[in-house]
Amino acid sequence: MDKKTYKTIKWVLKQQIESVTKTLWTWKKATKTKKENFTCIYKNYNDDLPIYTPTQLLKEIENADTK
Repeated sequence: MDKKTYKTIKWVLKQQIESVTKTLWTWKKATKTKKENFTCIYKNYNDDLPIYTPTQLLKEIENADTK
């Protein structure tokens, strides 16, 4: 199985960090039956998902890359 690089989401997060954009994100990690999903929060918030700042989510993704 190919390892994901998350190139696009990393780029988006880095752009938000550099421009000091005030955003929050959720990351629904993939399971055997469901696809992975990143959501930039505006009106889409779901209490079941953790919320990340761009910096936190970038670190979380990078940590997942090393597993």
